Amino acid sequence: MCGIAGYIGKDNFFPKNSKIKSCLKLMKLRGPEYQDFKKLNFNTLKILFCASRLSIIDISTRSNQPFEDEEGIITFNGEIYNFLELKKDLIKKKIKFNTKSDTEVLLKYLNYYGVNNLNKIHGMWSFAYYSKKYSKFFICRDKFGEKPLFYHLDKDRKNLIFGSNINYIRELSGTKFKIDEGQIINFLSGGFRQIFRENKTFFREINFIRPGELIEINENFSLKIKKYIKLNKYNPKIKNYNSAKKELKKKIGTIIAKSFQSDVPVAFTLSGGVDSSIIATIAKKKLKETKFYSLVNKDKDYVEKKNINTLIKKFNLNHEYIKFDQKKNNLKQISNLVKEIGYPLYSSNSLALNKISQKARKDGYKVLICGNGADEIFSGYYLHHLSYLKSIKGSRIYKKKFKEWSHVTKIKIKTPELKNIKKFEYILKKYGFNFEIIKTKQYFKTLKIKSPLKNKIKDIFIENLDDDLFFGNLPSQTHNIDSITMHNSVESRMPFLNSELYNFRNKISKNFLIKNGLAKYILRDCFKEKLPKSIIFDSNKVGFYLPTREIINLKSKKVMNIIFDNKFFKKNINLAKLKKKIELNILTQQDQKFIFSLINVGIFLKLYS
Repeated sequence: MCGIAGYIGKDNFFPKNSKIKSCLKLMKLRGPEYQDFKKLNFNTLKILFCASRLSIIDISTRSNQPFEDEEGIITFNGEIYNFLELKKDLIKKKIKFNTKSDTEVLLKYLNYYGVNNLNKIHGMWSFAYYSKKYSKFFICRDKFGEKPLFYHLDKDRKNLIFGSNINYIRELSGTKFKIDEGQIINFLSGGFRQIFRENKTFFREINFIRPGELIEINENFSLKIKKYIKLNKYNPKIKNYNSAKKELKKKIGTIIAKSFQSDVPVAFTLSGGVDSSIIATIAKKKLKETKFYSLVNKDKDYVEKKNINTLIKKFNLNHEYIKFDQKKNNLKQISNLVKEIGYPLYSSNSLALNKISQKARKDGYKVLICGNGADEIFSGYYLHHLSYLKSIKGSRIYKKKFKEWSHVTKIKIKTPELKNIKKFEYILKKYGFNFEIIKTKQYFKTLKIKSPLKNKIKDIFIENLDDDLFFGNLPSQTHNIDSITMHNSVESRMPFLNSELYNFRNKISKNFLIKNGLAKYILRDCFKEKLPKSIIFDSNKVGFYLPTREIINLKSKKVMNIIFDNKFFKKNINLAKLKKKIELNILTQQDQKFIFSLINVGIFLKLYS
């Protein structure tokens, strides 16, 4: 894991050495062990590679970056999980290696195959690569967007600046980019599900590369944005459940275990839900020494402590609970994170993850593995279940499936809109998959809402899963997790984010995902002999939530100033209603979530306007 940044363009706009040094200083959190840069002439253009290293695979200095050989140069942030298999293939082609790193394997692979075979690589990455052989420059992001990659393109001056973090771009360019107020409204109205639908950031003229895309630039600064990812569309060829289960069972253990590869100690988050429990069973079998972390707070509705304790006892886990029940310094912590990341925090969960990452790093762990991604691939949310029911409406199995949902899952749902199929269909038509807007529109003076749904959808259920995976839920999760863990010099990994698992899901019947009233059924069923039934067949979707009023003193002068003295908020938000609720201490959970967003945006605007 590393931080990367750089420039390609005309020499007269090339960053000054002072800017390069200050950028490397900013990059130290993402790579505390080594920072360096390299300049390169490219016809009439000039290239800058900046890198900072958090050494995890082949921790010797020989694998430091920028990494160069006779055919190319690369800076790389991430991990290639199948690098040993790729290395064997390249050795057969008489290619020699000088290190044991995945960085060198990626460079040699790109030198040999170019960027046309990226689908054979499994892992997470953002990289900048220059091919000496073909005189081309590339920046590229992994298939599911686990690793961030931002860029600023100046077409008039013919230059591009890129980085793992927005602040690297701001530093190298020396530009104070204007805030995109439309994106702020998108965030406040639609929450984190709304802000990655277009490749925009909270700054005008700074964009992000979408998952599965790359930018190619030649010696004349002719630029192309290409989609390299090749994922299978939904085409259910496997219609026998036992055959599908057998194949998934065979795949999943190997895929998840590969993400554990490391030359330094690896730790895990443990929520007590199905996904992190599955990873825990595999980790306990494959790793001799590791540690699991769970966070607890006072709100019992959002903690799965019973499940966690069951797992600790069953597998004799080396485990630690991290408590979060104090208001001290949380505003300062938010400000530090927003300043470092260049984004408002998406939810109070960011503070929870920050605390776990701090503790993991203090305990000597550089890698933290999470269970994110399984919900989006295998259908884990209540909204997915409703989309599934809508997709089979009118079929012979609808009544049976509706009855199962009513008896098993509906009884656990707290949100009224997700308990009524007719209400769900109405909201879906008007607002699309982002149900957050129906809760937040009350806070705005005026708000224009457009449904993001396409006119023609083959299968609303599969569309919902893919929307959450590539535009809604997951992009905010991957960005948030990477940003928070790297703030603490810890690498995050999400092993469920694998193209083989995604392609497998698209070749089995969707009825295997929702069965007996349970979402993610086939995934659960694969581990029913290894995990307690109380966990594997628990239909309750808990998640984690820190109530804002428990972690921040909302009546403090600082908070009042951040929210109620802000010109942007005064112009767009109904502040009087919120102020009254704070004073009377009658805030709903939704009010608290919205206030947390306002605090973050207020801090962001103060830091960056």
